[in-house]
Amino acid sequence: PLLLALVALIALHPLFVDTISAQPSPLFPLAFASVPLFGLVVLGSWKRALPLVAVFFGMIGWAWFGYRFDLEAISRSPLELLATAYFAYAAIATGAVVLRSTAVLDDRVYGGLAVYLLIACMYATLHRHISAVNPNAYWSTNDGKICHLEWDDALYYSCMTITTVGFGDIVPRSSWARAATMLEAASGVFVTVVFIARLATTPSHPGTPKHPTA
Repeated sequence: PLLLALVALIALHPLFVDTISAQPSPLFPLAFASVPLFGLVVLGSWKRALPLVAVFFGMIGWAWFGYRFDLEAISRSPLELLATAYFAYAAIATGAVVLRSTAVLDDRVYGGLAVYLLIACMYATLHRHISAVNPNAYWSTNDGKICHLEWDDALYYSCMTITTVGFGDIVPRSSWARAATMLEAASGVFVTVVFIARLATTPSHPGTPKHPTA
């Protein structure tokens, strides 16, 4: 269910973008932030989910009372960095549950993919913040001008970076943008290697010995 929610968020995010103004709806970051909560609850990890619940409602209150849900102001504020930390915790907590799980092999594979996408979401919030603070941080090669990353653009760029596809239509220009891009690409490779190694040394069913004897 967590993997399906993340895939649905990525695939259906154009529904949250106004076709005329090309501006994302405030519902987009709200849906964006609610997915990790859903994931940890589904995994049954209530203790790990409680900090996320507290931070989630704290971010909503801060966004309303501090910025009246002004997405641009929020993106320039420390609240966006808190959102990055929020997704980082969600990825780590979900990864810990998945790696220690005694579930069947398929469930661990789905969990690994979910962690991978959670990390992409985490970096999307970071790219969004960097672009809001420094409008010159990213460049569009399609238009030949500065690219101000909205929420949908940040998610697209993050997915292209973590998968190392790198179409080159958006490129980082500032030092912080380049640092975040390099870290994300390295994170994608690291997570892939860790989960492949874990899956290769873990039995596919509970109680199955790792090195069965003849």
